[in-house]
Amino acid sequence: MKRSDLRLLPAATCLWVVAVLGVTAGAAAAVAATAAIVSLALTTILIVGTPRVRHGIFAHLGILALAGVLLFPALLRHGDAARQLEEAARDELVVELMVVASADPAAPDAGPAWSRAGMQVMARTARGTARLGRDERVLPASLPLLVRADGKAAEGLERARDGDRVLVRGTLRTSGRLIVLRAYDAAPVPGTAWGGRAQDLRHELRRQARAATAHLPADESALVRGMTTGDTSGLHEGTEEIMRRAGISHLVAVSGANIALVLAAVLGPLLLAGMRRRPRIAVAAVVLLGYVWLVGDEPSVQRAATMAVPLLAARFAGVRASPVAALALTVATWSILDPVTSASIGFLLSAVATAAILIAAPPLAAALVELSGKRLGEGLALVIAVPMVAQLACTPLLILLTPEISLWAVPVNLLVGPVVGPTTVIGLLALVIGTFWPGAAAVLNTVAAGGAHLVLLIARTADALPGSRIAVPGGVVGVLLVVAVLIGLTIVVAARKAPLVRWAVAAVLVAALAPTLGRLVPGGNVPGWTVAACAVGQGDATLLRAAEGSTAAAATTPPPTVLIDTGPEPEALRECLDRLGVDRIDLLVLTHPHADHVGGRAALTGARVPAEQWICPLPEATDAAVAATPATVATTGRTWSVDGLRLEVLWPASAEDAIAATAREDGSGEGDAANDCSVVVAGTWPDGTRLVSLGDLEPAAQAALEETGPGPADIIKVAHHGSRRQEPALYDQLDADLALITVGQDNTFGHPTEELLDLLHEAGTATIRTDVDGTVVLPAADPAAARSVGPAR
Repeated sequence: MKRSDLRLLPAATCLWVVAVLGVTAGAAAAVAATAAIVSLALTTILIVGTPRVRHGIFAHLGILALAGVLLFPALLRHGDAARQLEEAARDELVVELMVVASADPAAPDAGPAWSRAGMQVMARTARGTARLGRDERVLPASLPLLVRADGKAAEGLERARDGDRVLVRGTLRTSGRLIVLRAYDAAPVPGTAWGGRAQDLRHELRRQARAATAHLPADESALVRGMTTGDTSGLHEGTEEIMRRAGISHLVAVSGANIALVLAAVLGPLLLAGMRRRPRIAVAAVVLLGYVWLVGDEPSVQRAATMAVPLLAARFAGVRASPVAALALTVATWSILDPVTSASIGFLLSAVATAAILIAAPPLAAALVELSGKRLGEGLALVIAVPMVAQLACTPLLILLTPEISLWAVPVNLLVGPVVGPTTVIGLLALVIGTFWPGAAAVLNTVAAGGAHLVLLIARTADALPGSRIAVPGGVVGVLLVVAVLIGLTIVVAARKAPLVRWAVAAVLVAALAPTLGRLVPGGNVPGWTVAACAVGQGDATLLRAAEGSTAAAATTPPPTVLIDTGPEPEALRECLDRLGVDRIDLLVLTHPHADHVGGRAALTGARVPAEQWICPLPEATDAAVAATPATVATTGRTWSVDGLRLEVLWPASAEDAIAATAREDGSGEGDAANDCSVVVAGTWPDGTRLVSLGDLEPAAQAALEETGPGPADIIKVAHHGSRRQEPALYDQLDADLALITVGQDNTFGHPTEELLDLLHEAGTATIRTDVDGTVVLPAADPAAARSVGPAR
């Protein structure tokens, strides 16, 4: 690797970090990061002091200063636009915005079944005038948001297509960093004459591709189109999750590999045909532009296409450009022009993986050749090194999304690598031929589907193997641990000949494989627990376990276990029970018959069929019960007791009480009595620890419960996933130290709301959220020392 390859990298990386911080944490964080970078650079100059180092650092600081002149105004514009929308969401204003659809609108494919009505689409706001409440405001920057629509608005949104401008009117909510617009009206806005024709042609080509793959199984059809044009409509949600866990989710998004294949498919035949260099490069550039136009403006596509421009321009001029320099220029350009895109997860993963392949793969391949005693060829070593460094480099970012890793990600990428290239090229040929010969396109797509089927078979096999879902600490802690491991691996590879390094590696391996320490490795045994909150998406599934006794039988038999609700999906509940080692349910409490609380009950089969089950007193609750177990109506005063745990029902006294509470609600609830019929249970352990689970109680029912005097609690399961509809007096009386909020990632309801979080904060109550912390257990030895043992959902 030439030294000049890396000359632009430090300044571009610093600029990128500042842009990402500015988008995610605000302009003030970007200023602080810039000050830290400048301070570190000046300190290095003082310590090292050689002319070469000084000149290099000053050059990078100069680049950073020049780029900052453009970057910081962009960050301020982004912050201003975000502030205006957040204020509109907080004040519940009706807004009218122009947005640009980032995909084709579709029905929601995640969450409980009852939430999958209507249409939704990710979009970006258009810069310019918007109406927020009664005022016209100027949005100075484009922001991503999720548009959801029901009824007539859904019909209007459905007419929009990827890339279309849509005028939407509705209300805003925030869910973490996600802005959700619930549309009352939505209408596509016609484009210009040329722009409209280009859009029509683009969508006609995508429609032809769908028609040419319609005869294939749904997953194979979607994967073939995903590997060629990024169109994954029809791909089953479970299949996409399996591919993510197997480390090949990049196959369903057009990225740098697709750009490289397209260019190779054009340049190779033209070279063999004897076309001169400049015409050959010009044709490749035109094809590249056409391909980017077809697949859309995904961040990974933008990164790859922008990086290809200087490389093609250099070849056109007769020189060879450095790929690393081209990547650095790409990162810097997007950081300045569109910080939101540069901070998107697709751009981050694409750029980091590409940098790792360009910089780290060659030395790792050389190390593998050396370690094998040159029995491993250089080509094969590079084939192994490329997916290895790409996966390792992306792992810290992936942990922020889902705190788990798979031991099989690199082997899976090695196995699918020889299949992906031919499958993608055949799919691209089918796309071109389909414009004038649909029958031949269908045949080619059938051949490509064979490769797609093999990819899915490998992914599903890997997902079923042990070690495919190893839980690791989430958040910053997990990222820092992984970064530390990566630094350690880098040192090992760089200094592999040093005796001290070899002894240190041997010591680490012995420690990791020792039986007494193996249980401490992430993914090992889950510690003994008394409370567990399962991350099952937008729904509830909470486990209570009796404190372990001291008898000999207690040492060999798991303590009695209570499951409160089952979440929306059987697979998510089954995964949580497997992770926690729960093989038997002694009591099932189905708080109320809503799908996000009872939809996962199909997972309770075999040994997990509950010995007893409680339901709320509404007649329809019987239909939602587990058929294999007699159902008992649970009302105030009913108790259940085993050695180490006692349960008591605090609400409702009867169905009539729940119906009466619903009649007193202010009308903004869900409109039936099920929420207010939620079975509220209090669990008490021998040491006095007390938990109160509030189900989905609405404010009137919470007030009625508060009047009965439920008494203080140490832990509460917050009502209704942290909605804004809460009764502060009840929380004051419970006066809990810890609150469990069972809520789904990026849910469209804005849960948990700022009102609820503020209420808990003012009461001094710590919070645990399954959308952030994942599946969490409270260890029996110290319930306050919560531990995340599974990914957020």
